[in-house]
Amino acid sequence: MPIFLAKQTLKEAIERLGESSAQSSLGDFLIFKRALQIRRAESGDHVEGITSVVTGLTSGHFVQAIRDLALRLPRTGGSIDETENPYFVPFGAARAPDRGYRTKKFPSNGPSDTVSRWQSRSKPPLVLVPDTRPKAYAFTPRSQQDLVNFFIKGASIGAPVLPRLLDAAIWRFRFTDLADRFGGQPTAEQLERGFVADIGLTDVEQKALFSNELGEPFDDAGVTAHTEVTQ
Repeated sequence: MPIFLAKQTLKEAIERLGESSAQSSLGDFLIFKRALQIRRAESGDHVEGITSVVTGLTSGHFVQAIRDLALRLPRTGGSIDETENPYFVPFGAARAPDRGYRTKKFPSNGPSDTVSRWQSRSKPPLVLVPDTRPKAYAFTPRSQQDLVNFFIKGASIGAPVLPRLLDAAIWRFRFTDLADRFGGQPTAEQLERGFVADIGLTDVEQKALFSNELGEPFDDAGVTAHTEVTQ
């Protein structure tokens, strides 16, 4: 029988991510990380040599990553464009004027525009690949402190509340049949490891950007056995 995350579990995770000290731009960064993982999976050999993500609506790995990490409702029929604000970015949503909601234009002018603006900042984690059309951005390794400064609000003036790794994993697997993915009801650690693998987080990125409460209890109250995903 299919197993999906309970509505209350997802609701509480979204609230904590929204109230964390993460900037909303962390969502854009994770979309690019996910896109890179998809591109590497599709390429087969020599994946370590692939470090860039091609943007634009014709870039399959880019569009899929946006859906994986920002689509607000499951695609169970109908067009995404038929939904008002079909995308949602939970990181820092409680502080944002738009409360995290994104319009149907998000795939075309969301993450790519954000990363484009990063090019004028010091030590961006992604840099424009010269002479690429559509534009491609390549990952550049940054230190733990560089990443904290880039994505965590107020890191220089106090103790920020990092988003929980488990909450990010819950958001990632919001539409996922957990029985199919994990062979049954997953533990918190399995969800977290699944998220790290899907996003391709490095140890440095994980330590900089998330509160790693690996193995936090996650019991039957966290999942619901049914045949429809939570909406």
